[in-house]
Amino acid sequence: MKKSWQRKSMLAMALLSMSLLIFTAGCGGNSSDKKAASTDKQGVVTLSWAHGSSPEDRLGKASENFKKNVEKKSKGTILINHYPANQLGSEREVMEGVSLGSIDCGVISSAVVAGFSKSVNVTNLPYMIENRQKGWKIYDGPFGQKLGALTEKEGGWKFLGWAENSLRQFSNSKREIRTPADMAGLKIRTQENDVHMKIVNDLGASATPIAFGELYTALQQGTVDGQENGVALTYSMGFAEVVKYMTLLPHIYDPYIVAISKESWNKLSPEQQKIFQECVKEFIKDERNLNEQNDKEFLSIMEKKNGLKTYTPTAAEAAQFKEATKDVEPMIRSKAGDEIVDAFKKAVAES
Repeated sequence: MKKSWQRKSMLAMALLSMSLLIFTAGCGGNSSDKKAASTDKQGVVTLSWAHGSSPEDRLGKASENFKKNVEKKSKGTILINHYPANQLGSEREVMEGVSLGSIDCGVISSAVVAGFSKSVNVTNLPYMIENRQKGWKIYDGPFGQKLGALTEKEGGWKFLGWAENSLRQFSNSKREIRTPADMAGLKIRTQENDVHMKIVNDLGASATPIAFGELYTALQQGTVDGQENGVALTYSMGFAEVVKYMTLLPHIYDPYIVAISKESWNKLSPEQQKIFQECVKEFIKDERNLNEQNDKEFLSIMEKKNGLKTYTPTAAEAAQFKEATKDVEPMIRSKAGDEIVDAFKKAVAES
């Protein structure tokens, strides 16, 4: 499965490269011309839409649905060039491009966004959101709008909404994890994010930052014993082939930000802006629903086909994980600020 996805990704990259070469030769420009918004004489605006997931992933599928929807509803006055699988660069590079205006739209995970908007560090406060329905309510409500507005101010883009990355779960190749004591000695891959690393280290494991593209090999070769990603991504990336155990206790509800560069947004007419925002709202609902369906379907497949053993901690066991990571909050407060952390905790309590 992983090799099949890699072949498709390589083919997509090759086709993209050929397209860019043809475009450059014909117009005398460079590849960046294809990434930024353009408006033709008929008022048609073409926008790039980029993310890091494969075309076959729920984000890739929802993005294709979004492309069709916005082009139909705008009657062809907004066209979308969809770039999945990091075709325009890593998530960090895409987020930087959206901030600078060289890439139009990005759907980016919160851990990466936190590098551009300090307030987004609040999304990494562990063991606060135990299910996705609660996450949807929090991020669609006043707190989510407040945080989105802060990202605009700090990151320099136009905030459009919060989609869903995943409920991040621990999985590993060594043993079942019921309590933090079971994590002792395990090497767990994390993103290069100091909050994620502290969570893992405080639970007794050893946080090991590794590039996502190298994770399968790292698990296969034993460079790391485990990882912390959602169910759907664990399946779609073939990680169930190299891990044996998954603990169904999400430590983070990880949202995706949906953002557009301010320059690109301003190229849309008021009517186009309205259509685009409505279609983003529909995209978010679609992507979340696909993610929820995938989690149920893929978990069952991994258990039956790959022999993945899953465990759901009891309330008493879950409390141990929360207690072990209590020192993460002061770290997040120092990064995001007390006001947004208090607003998040209030939203959680009221949801």
